[in-house]
Amino acid sequence: MPKRQVLYITAFDPWDRWTNSGVVPAICTRLKKMGLLYGAWNVHDASFAELHGRSEIRHLMYRIRRRITKEHLKLRKAVLPPADERSGNLARLLSRVPHGTPVVYHYVLPIINPVLPIKRFLFQDITIDDALKGGGFGYNSLSPEQIAENKRFQKSVISNADGVLSFASFVADSLQREYGYPRSKVFPIGAGAIRRWEGVSEPTIERYQRKRILFVGRAFERKGGETLLEAFKLVRQRVPDATLTIVSSMAKLGDAQVPLDGIEHIPFASNEQLHELYLNSSIFCMPTKCETWGLVFVEAASHALPIVGFDDWALPDIVDSGTTGLLTANRTPQGLADALVDALSDPARLHQMGKAALTRVRDVLEWPHVMDRFLSAVLPDALQGRQPVWMRPR
Repeated sequence: MPKRQVLYITAFDPWDRWTNSGVVPAICTRLKKMGLLYGAWNVHDASFAELHGRSEIRHLMYRIRRRITKEHLKLRKAVLPPADERSGNLARLLSRVPHGTPVVYHYVLPIINPVLPIKRFLFQDITIDDALKGGGFGYNSLSPEQIAENKRFQKSVISNADGVLSFASFVADSLQREYGYPRSKVFPIGAGAIRRWEGVSEPTIERYQRKRILFVGRAFERKGGETLLEAFKLVRQRVPDATLTIVSSMAKLGDAQVPLDGIEHIPFASNEQLHELYLNSSIFCMPTKCETWGLVFVEAASHALPIVGFDDWALPDIVDSGTTGLLTANRTPQGLADALVDALSDPARLHQMGKAALTRVRDVLEWPHVMDRFLSAVLPDALQGRQPVWMRPR
């Protein structure tokens, strides 16, 4: 009997290195290397030329067109049209796949054709209610009627899915609360680091004695930059030699109503510079307002950086609070400042947390474990009896 393979349907180019911050091509490439990928296809593509991999010439033409038209900037999750399994190229493609093929829809909600003998899995990193609460993803620009219609459609598709993949566990809570979807059918898989560096060795205690806090996030306001600035002002009153390095092209520190003493702003950092910043900092802190995952958290942890932040969104999946970092439920500048001071006051504990962060990346967060969690949902037979390592108890 031929080995079953996954058909991966995406809302954007599945082979582009920036699609979903690199997560989609990482998953598809790994499935392909395992011989478990039937194909990966952008549902808006009129051709199947890249179903089985990148066409370099076609990709060059696509990049030129994208730069001229800026069409990639016009697409938002909230306004992406649904994919129709009953007509067009998607229907043609689904008619060709073997019976029982698992089809993963990544940020795509299909109009279902119930007669198709396929298994549907949706990759959804946030629900509409959570997106509205987080203030992003395009939904805030819609009318109440449009939002209600989007929710009705999302619920109808999710209710008929064989499973839902997500980055983090909070999605399972939201789907159960909002749509009555069983938690047992939601599989939080996380994502490993996309940028890779060599030379990350066992940390020494000296780096944690420097009291250097690092923030890395382009969307400064949404990533909690203003909250961190307010918290850092309070930290400096109690830990005068603490410093803060902000890597963000969108930060405008000249407008901030806080002292800039002890703050370094780097608008852009190369991969080499970022590597050095990770290696020479004591704490990573990005108190984001809405984060469905956050690859920089995994990057930081892979450099033995303890993470300090808020106990919500994806952070509890990444950080084992008290062991690899500190998370606080007090989502205020004062609460964040208290957690930062607590962490900075004990370099020896930070040293142990840094080493534990490295271990958690290796044992839980790295890509082999991500793919095991993916396969446990979509192709469990491919694990050959191997049990996946979950980020949190299911």
